Amino acid sequence: MAREDYVESRHIVWQMKIPEIVLDMYLNYVRVLPSWKQSFPAYVHPLIRGVVELAPNKTQIITETSEYVFAFDERTTFVLDAAELVRTGFLEVLYNDALVLRLSISPPDSDELGKSWVARGIEEFKDGEWVTELTQLVHQLASHEIEQEKKEEALRQNELQDVAELKEKLSTLLPVTTEKIPWFQHAVGALRNWRLDKWRRF
Repeated sequence: MAREDYVESRHIVWQMKIPEIVLDMYLNYVRVLPSWKQSFPAYVHPLIRGVVELAPNKTQIITETSEYVFAFDERTTFVLDAAELVRTGFLEVLYNDALVLRLSISPPDSDELGKSWVARGIEEFKDGEWVTELTQLVHQLASHEIEQEKKEEALRQNELQDVAELKEKLSTLLPVTTEKIPWFQHAVGALRNWRLDKWRRF
């Protein structure tokens, strides 16, 4: 590939926001899918046929047609010029056992608040069907999560309504209780009556 073609291809990748999309997909979905599969299976999109945590920060997901491995590597390096420790990282994506993307990433700058990591460079990129599939999949994962949250909220509202209706029914069925006099008031009254009866006898 000529140098001009190489630069142009990288420019197109940035324009398509592929680094941002893939990094967002890993941080917000891929790395939590194994725990979701165990604890919240309804949140795992049906298109995800399998999820395996191969190692810490290394996750395999299997779709209807493909197999992906996301591998995240974080490092801390001492930068001599800045005289400080700097956190950097890499995110690799394997598509059917072939490396198709490798991003260099780092923590956000002051004007990039709200993000935990930001893509800074493209170390490796191979175009293919995986680009379209992952781009579509991340939107489907986000929509599926929103849909599940709405279902859970509707279920909570129904449960609260059922509880309110049950309380209302019970309030109409239970008899009105009269106020009871405490036992010690009965005892004081009895003692007073005994003393009056005793005084009258004298």
